[in-house]
Amino acid sequence: MRRRNLVAAAISAALVTTLAALPVLAASAAPADAPNLADFVLNNTSGDLQSRVDQLDGQLPKLGVQNILEQANRQGSTGAACTSPALDTMRGPALRKFCFNDQDTGTVGGNVEWMPQGVTTVADAQEDQQWGSKQAFLVSWYDRGTAPVKGVRVSFLDPATSRYQHVLLVYPYINSNGNPSYEPVTTPQAGTGDSVHAGGIVWYGNYLYVVDTARGIRVFDMRYIYDLASASNGNTTDQNQVGRQNNVYYGFGYRYVMPQVAGWSNPEGVIDHPGDYQCTAGGRQRYSYVSLDRSTTPDTLLTGEYCADQGDANLNGRVARWNLDGATGLPSPDADGVWRAKSAYRLPKPRVQGATATEGRWYLSTSNGENNAGNMQAAVPDNPTGAGVLTADGPNRAVAIGVEDLSYWPGRNELWTVTEHPGKRVLYAVPR
Repeated sequence: MRRRNLVAAAISAALVTTLAALPVLAASAAPADAPNLADFVLNNTSGDLQSRVDQLDGQLPKLGVQNILEQANRQGSTGAACTSPALDTMRGPALRKFCFNDQDTGTVGGNVEWMPQGVTTVADAQEDQQWGSKQAFLVSWYDRGTAPVKGVRVSFLDPATSRYQHVLLVYPYINSNGNPSYEPVTTPQAGTGDSVHAGGIVWYGNYLYVVDTARGIRVFDMRYIYDLASASNGNTTDQNQVGRQNNVYYGFGYRYVMPQVAGWSNPEGVIDHPGDYQCTAGGRQRYSYVSLDRSTTPDTLLTGEYCADQGDANLNGRVARWNLDGATGLPSPDADGVWRAKSAYRLPKPRVQGATATEGRWYLSTSNGENNAGNMQAAVPDNPTGAGVLTADGPNRAVAIGVEDLSYWPGRNELWTVTEHPGKRVLYAVPR
């Protein structure tokens, strides 16, 4: 009896060893479903924003983009002078790159206030890829501070001189004395919320589109950038005040402020998905990043959402296309005034930080923590119009650490992105 038990035990052990050596066959993942186009709807919530800006216009002097670039007060670097540990993980060199100064690059473990997120270029703004005599880049940053919350700023970069200037984005209102004022760009927009993440921006014509994750899209006008240093009642030294206070205009110490002129929001208002970037398969999209596609007719704005890896192909996130009016630079809503996406796709992977497209092909940037390479990958839709699913197409290329938003420069066939982590911040391009 004992011998029989020993034989049985030996057979059982051998069977376990054999099974352990066999390859493990993963359960087939369920295919992703096409998203519902009805989930991609934005209402015009501009209200009287433009009239508030018109009143500010009577109080403060303006300066145009080219003049701002010509007197930019911060010195960056390009070429061999621009180095960053963020680029150590690149497969192949960056085609072009731009480094911020030490103050804006930040240091690991330091008190880092501003985080870079979105990127757009003059190639988005103008089909001829020129703004006067300049070719400029713009980068958005959100403020991580709490006392006071400063909202969003945008850097105007001149690659010809490696100089740049920060401009504070603000939300206009009329104060209790009937005077035009403004406050930080926050969500909710009441001066008491957190800074809008500004995970993506697009410069199109005279307008700057900025995504507001839980709300939709905010619109700013390049023709209304106010110069507080040239104002008779402007203050550029106080870093703790903003707006009109005792008849003096402040901007947290920044020289330039640019107020919001329009807004497009979810019909239900501020709606966010569950925390920790846990996305849902349906419902209103999260507006995490944005880019432009000039290869379509008409030009289209592309929006997408960042989602954590939830192990479900239907929870990777979605991207959508929205028609623009090339003549005005503004959204092109339907006849009822509602702006509806004309196509939407399920993403093939989670943790997408930026997406852009040209000639029917999509490009996705993916982050992977503060010390690991990011990735870029092409994808193609199974349906060129309407709703469908994107499928990864081609290699998953290792790129810089902390990649964010994407912008495509057609004339140079370059994909531009910016990296976010302190001490590892660089704006750079790779070939499409």
